[in-house]
Amino acid sequence: MYFNKCHQPDNFVFARPRKGSKKTWSAGGTKLRPNLKHLGEGVYRFTVKAKRWPTQHSQAELKTDFADQACGKAKLSSRALSVRSDDGEVVLASEPGRAFGVSGQAWLMQFDYRPDMRFYGMGEKSIGFELSEKHTKFWNTDVWADFDGNVFVNGSPDPMYLSVPYMIVKRGNRYVGVLVNNPHAVFMSTNPRVRIAEQADASDDANQETRFFIGSPDGRPEVFFIVGPTLADLTRKLQRLVGVTPLPPLWALGHQQCRWGYESYADLDRLDRQFKRHAIPNDGLWLDIDYMRGYRVFTWEKEHWPRPAKQVGDIQSRGRTVVPIFDPGVKADKTYHAYQSGKKADIFCKNPAGTDYVGFVWPGTTVFPDFSLPDGRRWWANQVSNTLGEAGVTGVWLDMNDPATGPSENSEMLFNRGKLPHDTYHNQYALGMARATHAGMLDAHPDARPFILTRSGFISTSRYAAAWTGDNFSNARHLRQSIPMTLNLALSGIPFNGPDVPGFGGDPNRKLTAAWYKAVFLFPFLRNHSNKMQVEQEPWAFGEPTMKVIRRYLRLRYKLLPYLYNLFAQQEESGEAIARPLFYDFESTERLSLDRVDDQFMVGPALMQAPVLDPDGKSRRVVLPKSRWFDAMRGGWVNGGKRVSVTTAGAQTPLYIRDGSIVPMRVGEPKDNATDLCDIELHLFISPQFKGEANAVYRADDGATFGYRRGQRTTLRFIASRDRDGVVLRVEDTDYGYGPVRVRFILYSNEKNVMLTQTDNTRSIALSPGAWSFTGNKLRITKSRVVTLSP
Repeated sequence: MYFNKCHQPDNFVFARPRKGSKKTWSAGGTKLRPNLKHLGEGVYRFTVKAKRWPTQHSQAELKTDFADQACGKAKLSSRALSVRSDDGEVVLASEPGRAFGVSGQAWLMQFDYRPDMRFYGMGEKSIGFELSEKHTKFWNTDVWADFDGNVFVNGSPDPMYLSVPYMIVKRGNRYVGVLVNNPHAVFMSTNPRVRIAEQADASDDANQETRFFIGSPDGRPEVFFIVGPTLADLTRKLQRLVGVTPLPPLWALGHQQCRWGYESYADLDRLDRQFKRHAIPNDGLWLDIDYMRGYRVFTWEKEHWPRPAKQVGDIQSRGRTVVPIFDPGVKADKTYHAYQSGKKADIFCKNPAGTDYVGFVWPGTTVFPDFSLPDGRRWWANQVSNTLGEAGVTGVWLDMNDPATGPSENSEMLFNRGKLPHDTYHNQYALGMARATHAGMLDAHPDARPFILTRSGFISTSRYAAAWTGDNFSNARHLRQSIPMTLNLALSGIPFNGPDVPGFGGDPNRKLTAAWYKAVFLFPFLRNHSNKMQVEQEPWAFGEPTMKVIRRYLRLRYKLLPYLYNLFAQQEESGEAIARPLFYDFESTERLSLDRVDDQFMVGPALMQAPVLDPDGKSRRVVLPKSRWFDAMRGGWVNGGKRVSVTTAGAQTPLYIRDGSIVPMRVGEPKDNATDLCDIELHLFISPQFKGEANAVYRADDGATFGYRRGQRTTLRFIASRDRDGVVLRVEDTDYGYGPVRVRFILYSNEKNVMLTQTDNTRSIALSPGAWSFTGNKLRITKSRVVTLSP
């Protein structure tokens, strides 16, 4: 497959209405049945049925039961399609007579391009944050195997590991999302010009400068158009459509330590002792392929793991979760139980010769489960259940599931027992693997929230797994790319994601390592991972000064775990993004073009990071959206609606908290990972100029099981406002399903009077001025008022 070539509208025949019919089109002699249906809340599904596309092969799990209410308007006429916002403005429209075209099995939709358009989303892409003037394909690749080394180290490989064919079209502050539910190599072009070898402009037709398009080389057309009106509204609707991320276990939000080369109980024991010695909080200890017997999935190397259940249990009894790797490839070894079982069940992918398809990956001669088959997914789930149930494991990571096949031609890997060509399921392979793994984990531990991390994925991966952005590199380019890649993934329905820190390949130096941690310490997923051919890069590997920086920011992450955990709870409830661009929460304006800012980001509605991404840099320009902001680095309030120059010293990084934010935090300075969600500090960032009400919902549960779905959760709604006497903090809508919560209240303003009111039991408590401290640089608390909130 050529990644740098794309279907062009000039090679398509566009549909025309058939004579005597208002409901059918014709293109190239083919009868087409288009349909546009409003699913509710401004979500529209456009489909085209024809004999050339008899089956929808997508296995994405889409939830289409939206409320029966209007938002914007999509209209399909005999020759055009248009999408309008609530105020009647056209956001997206096809040129009359060029709405839908066909070329053999391929299909394409062409739209008018306007200069004020901006494009975002598109899943996992390394080609920038704003995506105008791009041609791109959606095809899961094994990047290090499929691209030249210089491309993945110093360039922008495209496509990458994970495919979500979703485009956000922005016009002014109006938004439309376009999701192509198609498992083939979908293409999108936002480039109004056609270039020849990137050296000359081939545009000799004005039409080429006013169009953009989407399409697929095959597969039944099914496209969802989602009307915002805001970016936040749009993202919540998309997330509900493709599937929210289930609330993960609390440990999965902590720091994770991994390395290709960790293989034994002795390795994990050593890591545990080092984290304790250096008082650095860490939750997960991960195993790469070396823990297995000859890289055979579902095995433990007896030399390193003579008693897996007992040894894993010992590590986990210390508060660390053991996370082993699973690759999909099964070694073709007649003495190997998984191969024997899979052969008997006949669940391996076939080749055109009718025999099992063979690739060459870590185990050597390898066959692959066919996850397109219910029988294949069931077989894999049983293997997972048996392996994890016996060892007591509740977290796994899935690698090589692009699928990577080594030197074997992957187009010869067929699905549905050889009946379906490779491209019908290639992009969905990892989704099927995650889905089957999830089922196996629930079977092994029915009440434990499973945690799965995947390298590859497709639409709906969010239902089952978090994603890491694959094998990156330890350099400043990859550090800078990590922010726009994470943000576009979040906008595309994969909110639980993050990169390898401080890069999988290459040897990071001390400054680069510190810069990575300062930049991404609040990313939704945070894992230190490296290649065994590179230098060791555990937090203590770079000397005391660098370790102090890493420890400082890991402790701050653990300080904020109650806040992060509640962001994930909100994601499950409503589809809210976690890490998100500035224009998710604030409107972009001509004065402050927030939609162009790709090196700052919000973490939930309260926190904004603006890291210095140059490892040798000590200053940067920061965009402060319209609000007041508490400058955590300097310890004071600053006005927003402008750009400011910021200089850092030592271990500092620019971090801001939005005025009117109520942020739950862990008590004290965390030196371990023992986070108690029922014992917190509640930080009220309310400036003297704040007007209106500050709202926050806090949820506390056991952080591990599904008990919260059975009512075992405490929920408190905090509302803060001002009256003429000072600050009034109300506690409302309380539910103590998990018991009382002990709260220390901290206010970031010098107030003479603060009153706490718990409306459920009509209790009021005066919080005396001496209980508050105006804290500065390091968010350290000197005094606080402690109250236990209970029925």
